Amino acid sequence: MSTAKTKSTGTILDEIVAARAAEIDRQRCAVSLDGVRAAAESASPALDFHGALTKPGISLIAEMKRKSPSGGELRADLNPVETARTYVESGASALSVLTEPFYFDGKMADMRDAGSVAHASGVPVLQKDFVFDEYQIYEARANGADAILLIVAILDESALRRLHDLAHELGMAALTEVFDGDELDLAMKIDPPILGVNNRNLKTLETSLAHFEEIANVMDSERVLVAESGMKSAADVRRMEAAGADAVLVGEALMRAGSSAGSLASEIAGKTP
Repeated sequence: MSTAKTKSTGTILDEIVAARAAEIDRQRCAVSLDGVRAAAESASPALDFHGALTKPGISLIAEMKRKSPSGGELRADLNPVETARTYVESGASALSVLTEPFYFDGKMADMRDAGSVAHASGVPVLQKDFVFDEYQIYEARANGADAILLIVAILDESALRRLHDLAHELGMAALTEVFDGDELDLAMKIDPPILGVNNRNLKTLETSLAHFEEIANVMDSERVLVAESGMKSAADVRRMEAAGADAVLVGEALMRAGSSAGSLASEIAGKTP
């Protein structure tokens, strides 16, 4: 049974975490912690996610997901292989793949499929899930993730530090995500090399690009800053870049763009004039 401790948020996050905890308990019955740890430790080395976000100019983390609580159905017919190929050819520095099954209709197979394309071109993959248990870290590495997401809103300091350290022990990067000042204070206690600022309030699902600008204004330049959520155009991305973003994570806009996703990704990544 999962023994990981998480913080209660009084929001849909609690529902998502509870559903994931139950699912992890089921997974442990099929593959033990020792089994998934052995698979992780024997996996091919992870690609350099941190390095992919530190090239000159803005770096695009292009995300794929079928649906979300805030956006509803986005791409029910998502083809991870074709989408990954589009993103890579359009200049994405990294991919993000939702694997949460209940609220985002994600699958671990999506990450493996997308990773097979991305890794062939040297592009790293971030597993996007609600991580609070070491089992999830090992599972991510075993399935080819080069980086994982750590959402400070659902983790206390002890869990955040432990999971962050474990990811690094396995050769992966961790994108540590915050929303407000209190979460930023907690995140800074572990001095994360990569800090993500979510423009979406996970309690109300309201989005404002001004949020990243406010947080970035008080940050130093020693870490990679990632602006997440709310960007609908290349102009929005340029705004985040001007505010200090080294990278942007864009998902919903690309999913809604349909056949034009490649063009939008290229424009965001600065691949087109």
